[in-house]
Amino acid sequence: MPAWPVLLLSVDHSAYWAAALFVDALTRLGLRHACVTPGSRSTPLALACAEHPLVTDWVHHDERSSSFFALGIAKATRTPVAIVTTSGTAAAELLPAAVEARYAGVPLLLLTADRPPELRGIGSPQTVDQKGMFGTSVRTSVDVVLADMDPAAVEDLAVSVWGASTRRPPRPIHVNTAFREPLVPSSLEMPQASVEPMDPHAPIIDPAAIEMATSLLSGRKVLVVAGPIDEEAFAGAVHGLAERTGWPVVADPISQLRIDEQVIGTGDVLFGAKKLPGTPEAILRFGGTVTSKSLSIWLANHSEIPQIVIDAEGRDAPRSATLISRSDPTAFAQRLSVDPAPGGWVSLWEASDRLARSALTGSPFPSEAATVEAVFSTTPADSIVYVASSMPIRTVDRFVPTIRQRVLSNRGANGIDGLISSALGVAATGTRTIVITGDLSMLHDVGSLAAMSRFDPPMTVVVINNDGGGIFSFLPQSRLPRHFERVFATPHGLSFVPIAQAFGVPARRAGSIGDLIDALGEPGLVEVATDRDREVDVRRAALQRVTAALGS
Repeated sequence: MPAWPVLLLSVDHSAYWAAALFVDALTRLGLRHACVTPGSRSTPLALACAEHPLVTDWVHHDERSSSFFALGIAKATRTPVAIVTTSGTAAAELLPAAVEARYAGVPLLLLTADRPPELRGIGSPQTVDQKGMFGTSVRTSVDVVLADMDPAAVEDLAVSVWGASTRRPPRPIHVNTAFREPLVPSSLEMPQASVEPMDPHAPIIDPAAIEMATSLLSGRKVLVVAGPIDEEAFAGAVHGLAERTGWPVVADPISQLRIDEQVIGTGDVLFGAKKLPGTPEAILRFGGTVTSKSLSIWLANHSEIPQIVIDAEGRDAPRSATLISRSDPTAFAQRLSVDPAPGGWVSLWEASDRLARSALTGSPFPSEAATVEAVFSTTPADSIVYVASSMPIRTVDRFVPTIRQRVLSNRGANGIDGLISSALGVAATGTRTIVITGDLSMLHDVGSLAAMSRFDPPMTVVVINNDGGGIFSFLPQSRLPRHFERVFATPHGLSFVPIAQAFGVPARRAGSIGDLIDALGEPGLVEVATDRDREVDVRRAALQRVTAALGS
């Protein structure tokens, strides 16, 4: 893993002056947000962020929440966000968010303060081995004593880490910054860097992949599968490709493609019901693993059909690809030029999609299906909906075929931790944000309610409370009656309404769809109590309705 050397040039600059120069250089490259937690060793960086007029410094009580908050801002803005921590275990708290950022392609700058080299390995308090502590979760890690570096080297370091973080696919970067005392400066004068803004990185396109795709796909019945990609121009690029070729597009809920009925928004139930309108002659896949398990299984079971995967990460979880190209999906879709599919191919898929859409409606309340349908049908289109990784995103995939809002989810590593903090980061940008979470995901991040109360963001948290891990009711573990409830379902018996109110967050329980819709219009928390066993029946009934409709 590449790293920049520590430069010991004995330049007479204070720790604060060097940190401030580094921060100013980053702002000239585009840094606008920094998430800061209290600590002594990180004083120079914290003051530099607090003093800089272009940086909004978001102060948090704990590093884990701070890092997920930064993740949310970075996702919303598609721009690197700095996270400043003190030394020791404080730095280690950034690992879960770093893991998510690495696998979701999110740019973060992990700025961890540390003791200088001469105080390491001798039992100095709050000192752990921080060099490379994030391993492969970051693109690169550098260990520096900023005050010992020539000013030009400090600026070059800023340019290097910014470029490494924003290079496609984006990544978190770790800068371990060692500071010697005195940590508190005698003056808060802000130095000025001479850094010039960087040009955006050019998209990577493999000409050989374009040529092979043209040969395999031209004039054939192709099915496009759009995975979870959140890039500004991706939806338009794939829509344009579909119009040029007459190819149907099965769109994941995080692809930002389900904005209208031009795409197939019911792929999960079409493949789950095994009622496809026709067998494709080739498949073009964009991005990583789709949310739909039924679609993933179908892809894995049909490797005899040529499958071309266009993904900057080179992912192929079904292990069914004929060709994997690490090309930029947006640029690839824009550049691909082939003969269209035979007439009527896309019409078959659109007809089945219409039947499935109609059959999916009508789930009873309270249920997860009715809840997510209400959220997406009433939330304004300029909002962002942040969806938990476990059951909620799967429910959205199945029951919400048309999505006008931008959808975000921590699906890089598919964990349930840090969800509320991540959504708070999104709302901190001023965008109206709705969170759909299960109760266990809420429990993981319940401390974030303190930040929600302090920051007062334009955000509503919808907690679907089924008293445990609802997803396990759909998994083989549900057939273990002696251990299922205690070991897997893990009921807790809590209501989040009084918990939120204790933090100063307005909260109520929705007993009807009307209550839920009213609550969605106000910041705060709303809880919908559901039954895990009943949820299994609701999903089974919906699939049966779709199967019957497609059969007719």
